[in-house]
Amino acid sequence: MKIWAIIRKVIYLSLLIGILIVLAVLKRNPDVAEGMTRTAMRGYGRAAATVSSLVPFLSFTELVVVALAIACLVLLILAIIDFFKIRWFKAINKLLALPCIILTVVALYSFSCEAAYNRKELPLPYYTNEVARDDFSKIYNYFADDLDYCVDQLSFKENGDIEGTKLEDIANDLKEAYKIIDGNSYFHPHFGSVKPMATSFIYRELQITGVTFSPFAEANINVMNTNVNIPFTTAHELAHTKGVMRENDANQLAFYVCVNSDKPYIRYSAYVAYFYQLTSMCSSSYLTEEQLNNLNPISEQYKQYVKTVNYVHDFWEKHDLLGNIGDWFNNLYIKSSGVPEGTSSYHGGTEYEFDPATNKFYPSMYQKLFFEKYYRLNPSA
Repeated sequence: MKIWAIIRKVIYLSLLIGILIVLAVLKRNPDVAEGMTRTAMRGYGRAAATVSSLVPFLSFTELVVVALAIACLVLLILAIIDFFKIRWFKAINKLLALPCIILTVVALYSFSCEAAYNRKELPLPYYTNEVARDDFSKIYNYFADDLDYCVDQLSFKENGDIEGTKLEDIANDLKEAYKIIDGNSYFHPHFGSVKPMATSFIYRELQITGVTFSPFAEANINVMNTNVNIPFTTAHELAHTKGVMRENDANQLAFYVCVNSDKPYIRYSAYVAYFYQLTSMCSSSYLTEEQLNNLNPISEQYKQYVKTVNYVHDFWEKHDLLGNIGDWFNNLYIKSSGVPEGTSSYHGGTEYEFDPATNKFYPSMYQKLFFEKYYRLNPSA
């Protein structure tokens, strides 16, 4: 009977390996990947989100990971004991249980999100018309005024960070802001639950601000991040639970949602991340002296924004104990998911170009999203 227990585990492992191979082949086809994301993965994600939400305020992911780690450790210890006691079949049976557990988790993860890395392009309303150079200063001033407004509405700490907001409130405000994409079938209609991580102190040193574990459709947030970054991070992790897995896409969706939110602290989080995309296009490299003179003068609120940006930079400079390790594992994971750029993909969409021969400016994806909001809300501009 003991030999049959081993045979059953070998068969199960073979099935898991076969499933992983099939999933790896299927996800290479964008049409199949899109279909899987919109059907099987969507149904699974909704069910998984329901299950993980049954554990409020605690990361279901962390609880399961700890339980599995303990189970694997106990199995390993028992297997070693069996070996020393010459109970070969029992030892082998327990050792085979380890890859069964690990590959089951890997298979669930692969099924729940891997195909989404190869789905079609993100359908955000990027502004596609050419923008007149004279409008650069108008667009900049529009968002600079809103930046000033956000600063006036917020309370700041001495170090430049904003006063914190409860994670539950942030999640609720972001779910409200996400209504801007309602009706677009590209995105999952459900949200994953948002949970604080008890191990945030470790992730802080790894320089990881959030983790979405797709088998549980759960957005886990590093709450030892800066207060100003947490709203954008949460929006990014929620994007993953909406079926957007590529990191650059998740960042762009998070930015689009945040910059269109009616909450000043959420818009400010987006500005701290990407307002430089506006200042970079309003320089002497692209604008005439007359156009530069039309830009808003530097305000006290803008100085506060600069202080916040510097604080965020200094914060992560101080917390880099395990940064290289975190980046190495994250880079390996992203590349194994079919994104050859690895962690550099986080910066995808920020690139803009200027052709001096034609005097033509080619905006980045983020600039196009800034343009979209400006022209949508200022149709006569």
